[in-house]
Amino acid sequence: MLSYIFCAVLALSPALQAVFDLPLQLAFQYAVLLGCLAWLFLRAYGEGLPAGLFSRRYCPLWGTAALTLFCLVASPLRGYVFNEWGNFAAGLLILVFSSFLDNEERARTDLAVVCGAWLVFAVSVLQAFALKNFTASPPLTNLNALALFSVMIIPVALARKNWPLVMAMVILMIWTQSLGAALAALAAAGAYAAARLRGGGSKGNGLLLAVLAVLGAAVFYGLQADSVAGRIAWWRSAWEMFSARPLAGFGHAAFTWVQAGFQPEGSFREYAIYAHNYYLEFLAENGLPAALLWFWVLFAAARARKGLVKYSLIAALAHSLVDFGLSVPANFWLFCYLLSSPAEEGGLVRPARARTGYALALAALLVLALAHLNYRSLAFEKARRRALSAALSGRPEQAEAELRPALESGLFRGPALEFLGRLNLTAPDAGSRAAVYYEMALRGNRYSAPAWRALKRIYSVQGREKQAKELELRRLEVFK
Repeated sequence: MLSYIFCAVLALSPALQAVFDLPLQLAFQYAVLLGCLAWLFLRAYGEGLPAGLFSRRYCPLWGTAALTLFCLVASPLRGYVFNEWGNFAAGLLILVFSSFLDNEERARTDLAVVCGAWLVFAVSVLQAFALKNFTASPPLTNLNALALFSVMIIPVALARKNWPLVMAMVILMIWTQSLGAALAALAAAGAYAAARLRGGGSKGNGLLLAVLAVLGAAVFYGLQADSVAGRIAWWRSAWEMFSARPLAGFGHAAFTWVQAGFQPEGSFREYAIYAHNYYLEFLAENGLPAALLWFWVLFAAARARKGLVKYSLIAALAHSLVDFGLSVPANFWLFCYLLSSPAEEGGLVRPARARTGYALALAALLVLALAHLNYRSLAFEKARRRALSAALSGRPEQAEAELRPALESGLFRGPALEFLGRLNLTAPDAGSRAAVYYEMALRGNRYSAPAWRALKRIYSVQGREKQAKELELRRLEVFK
C-alpha cells in the first residue's frame, strides 16, 4: 500500500510542480502523511512493525523534524510559511518509510520514478514545440530546478540500463543550459571515476578525471558575472539572516519573505525567492542546531547509499552549493526517496495494543489539528481574493471586513495586515490607511521587509521628513 502512495507522489509531483497551488500542495502532503499512518496502523495490528523503525540511526532525523518544527512555531513569519514545513516533513517521511519497502515494492516505486521522468520529458517537449512556453514556464517551475531533476535521474536510468531515458534527460539538461547542473554532473562523474580508481578499476579513469577537470574549468569560465554577483548578494543575505537569529532561524522557507530586508538597497539583484545555496538557506531558516543534525543526516545517508544512485545524491549535494533545486518540493521528495537505504535491522516488533491505541489516537488528534490549520489557510486565501475584488470595486471597508477573521487570529494577522496595506497603497488616502496597516504589521513582525519598503515610500513625500527619519532609525535597529 505504501509503495502505491509513493508511486503517485514521485510520478506526478515533478510534472505538476509548475502548477503547485496550495490545495494541490496539501493533497500531496496528506497523501504521504495518511499513507504512512495507515501503514503503521495495519502493521501494528497485523504482522508487526519492523524493528528497524526504532533504530537509533533515525534519532538525528527525528531531532531535525522536532527542531525545524520548533523554529517554525517560534518564527515571526509562521503565518506565511507553516504550510511549507509540510513539504519538508513529507520528505522526511518518504526518507524513513522508503527504507521498509520490500524488493517488489521498491522496484514498483523505481518504475514510478522512471515514468515520472518520462512524463516530465513529454511535458517539456510539448511546451518547447507546441505551446512555445518552455523557457517561460518549464516543469518544476524553473530551468535550474528542472536541470537538477534530470541530473538526479541520469544515474537511476544508467543503473537500469535505460538508454532512451538517459538520452532524454541529457537533452533536458542541454535545453536548460544550466551551468549549475553541468557542475553537478561533473562532480558526480568525478566521484565515480575517483571511486573506480581507488578500487583498482580501469586505468583509463585517470584520463577521465583529467578530462573532467578540463570540462569543469570550461564551465567555470562560462560563468556570467551577473550570475555570480547575484549569488554572492543572496548568500550574504542568508548569512546575515542566520546571524540575526542563529539558534531558531526564521522558519522553513522563510527566506522568500525576509531576504529583501537584509539586502542593502541598490544592491545587484536585490530580491530572490531562494538563496541559491541550499545549505546557507537551511541554516538561515532553521538555525544552527537543526542544520547540523540535518546535514549530518544528509551526508551520512549519502555515504551509506550503494550503487549508481549514490551519484544522483552527490550531484544533488554539489548542485545545492550554487542553486536551489532541493528547495523545490518535487525535487526534494525524489532526493529523499533516493537517499533512503533498506533498513538493516530485521525482525518484527509487536507493540502492546493499549499503547498502540493511545499512539494512534494521539496521531489522529494531531492530524485533525493540522487539518483545521490547513482549512483556515485555505479560508484565508479565499478571503484575500474576495478582499481584492472588493478593493478593485472601490469598497475598502468591505475588503477589511472580508479579512477581519484573519485580523483577529494570531496566525494570519501579519499577512492580512500587509495585504490590506498593499490594497490601500493606490487609494487617495494611501498615506494614512496603508501606513496604519503596515505599522500594525511591523508591531507583530519587525522583520517584515514589505512593510519597511512600503512605509519608506509612504513617508518619502514632502511634509513627512520626521516620520521618514524615525522609520530609518527603527529599521537600523532591526537590520544592523
